Amino acid sequence: GGLGALYFGYKKLNGDPVRVAFIGTGDEGNVLINEHPTDYMKIVAIADLRPANIKRTFTGSHPVARRGLKAVLGDAAASEVKTFKNHRELIEAKDELGLEAVVIAVPLNQHAPVAIECMEAGLHVLCEKLMARTIMQCKQMIRLAEKKDLMLAVGHQRHYSVLYEEANHMVKEGVLGDIKFIRAQWHRNNSFPGRDAWRKWQYDGY
Repeated sequence: GGLGALYFGYKKLNGDPVRVAFIGTGDEGNVLINEHPTDYMKIVAIADLRPANIKRTFTGSHPVARRGLKAVLGDAAASEVKTFKNHRELIEAKDELGLEAVVIAVPLNQHAPVAIECMEAGLHVLCEKLMARTIMQCKQMIRLAEKKDLMLAVGHQRHYSVLYEEANHMVKEGVLGDIKFIRAQWHRNNSFPGRDAWRKWQYDGY
């Protein structure tokens, strides 16, 4: 995070953190809450259809990846976060909350509908990837953001990775020559299937 901010020239926020609500607090929503930059975002509310998701958003469900609001913010600040049964109830309370933006982490088929309703209400949007289910929905979201002069971002975090940016730079500069074929793999946290068997073959000759 810090290295990427330095690489891309980002600076520390001047002013108050953006007042944000999270819509969708399942596994991915809680990962985003866990990783949100507290210097830049103030979580004022969460919305989810499932009471169990709301509950675990406060208490946490994983000691590292999804620690919960109480662990991330502290008990006092977490107790001030308002809860809503759905995004429409949240939108109705936006003025009372002083809400400025939302983070959307609902299932894919609801990305566009929820984002569009939020932007119609004047809220900036950070939407989880994929942006929407169809290209047409993506275009609708972009056009609405432009019409309302709102920020619309999608959580393609690799766009901000120094590693990926440097690889892209090398390709553009022709360092690797005329590329005809690429084969790539990405094994997250060494959790790929058959990991232990692969390691045994690699180190012991199997």
